[in-house]
Amino acid sequence: MSPTLFLMLGYPGAGKTTAATFIAKLTGAVHLSSDQIRLELFPKPTFSTQEHQQLYAAIDAKTKQLLSEGKSVIYDANLNRYIHRQEKYEICRQTGATPILVWLQVPKATAKERASHISRLHLWPNHESPERMFDRIAEVIEKPKDDEPCIALDGTKVDEVYVREKLQTTPGLTLP
Repeated sequence: MSPTLFLMLGYPGAGKTTAATFIAKLTGAVHLSSDQIRLELFPKPTFSTQEHQQLYAAIDAKTKQLLSEGKSVIYDANLNRYIHRQEKYEICRQTGATPILVWLQVPKATAKERASHISRLHLWPNHESPERMFDRIAEVIEKPKDDEPCIALDGTKVDEVYVREKLQTTPGLTLP
C-alpha cells in the first residue's frame, strides 16, 4: 500500500493543526507542522520571503524523504493556493504517494477569532496585526478543484471520533 500525503487547507484558526494531530494519531502519519518547524529553524522568525522559502524547502525535503521511505505524512502548512498544492502533488507523483486534501471548513468569523487569540501571537509577524494577517491569508484561499481528492471537515466539530468517522469513509484510505 502506498503512503498517503495529507494536505491541510483552510483559514488560519480553522482547526488544521488540531485535525492533523488526530489524523497522525489515527493513521500513524508523520505530522509536519510549518508553525513548529519555523520556530525550530528560526527561533525569532521574521516571516520574510527568504525565511518562507527556506521553511517550505525544508518541509518539502522532509516530506519527500518520508514518503520515499513509505511513511505517510501530514503537511500542516498554508496550502491555500492551487499552484502550491500542485507542487505537493508532484512530490506524490515522484514518490508514489496518494494525496488527500483535508479541507477544514469553519465560518470566517470563527476562524478569525481563533487565529487572533493571544496564545497564537508568536505565529504572526511583529509588523502586522493578527487581524490583518488573517485577512491577507483568507483572501487567497482557493477552494479544491474537481480533480483534487478531498475530505471536507467541519472545523467546529473536530475531535478524534469525528475525524475517525470521516477518514473511515474516505475511498482508498484504510486505518491501521
